[in-house]
Amino acid sequence: MLAIIKSEFQKSKRSAVNKFVILAPLMTLLLCYFLGGGQNGAYNWWVVMFLPGLIAILAAMVIGRDKNLEYKGLFLYPREKALFWIGKTLYVSLLFLGSSLIFMLGIAMMGLIDQATISLQANLLAMSILILTFLFQIPICMFLADRFNLFVATLFNVGMVILSVVSFGSESIIKYSPYGVGVALMCPILHILPNGLPVPEGSPLLADNGIWSAALGCMLVFIMLVAATAWSFKEREGK
Repeated sequence: MLAIIKSEFQKSKRSAVNKFVILAPLMTLLLCYFLGGGQNGAYNWWVVMFLPGLIAILAAMVIGRDKNLEYKGLFLYPREKALFWIGKTLYVSLLFLGSSLIFMLGIAMMGLIDQATISLQANLLAMSILILTFLFQIPICMFLADRFNLFVATLFNVGMVILSVVSFGSESIIKYSPYGVGVALMCPILHILPNGLPVPEGSPLLADNGIWSAALGCMLVFIMLVAATAWSFKEREGK
């Protein structure tokens, strides 16, 4: 498994993959700084648009490299296929973690330069929860990129997050999907509604009970999706 992850890092040297890991959080921070959105605006744009888009693009680019080469005889070895898929999932997860840390540090620096609206503790907690609640998107995007292409993976992933934001506060079934968990948990942590507005004082949305149980639930979904997509990839026949 470690060999697969190391191999992915080797293949990504001087590639667009590494550039996206750095540029996505920096673009979000700079855009919100110059538009006057501040820390709250940056987090809102990151959660709703940039982060799901980044996950989809990274997953599609990583799986696309081997897909374009028809996986170089990998389909001859069923066991290796599952390990290959899991290794790539872990690799994309590490890229996601790195980009998230860059964004978190940028938010902290923005608070030093401008008026801070998010404390260091809230920043750390929010990013930890976002990592745990967005990981499940990686195997989904890898699967869509493998079966279709980057466009489908990105459109689906960003679209599902936007639908979760739109359905927030309604009775739509979409708000109960894992895609809505991370968005909803920003309310008690950062006191920000999915539309970027502050949560009203005394709102039940500020209740912080159940944050970690919801995050762990998303982690369980992530593990199940990794297992399901790895099995699906393992069962595929070579061309």
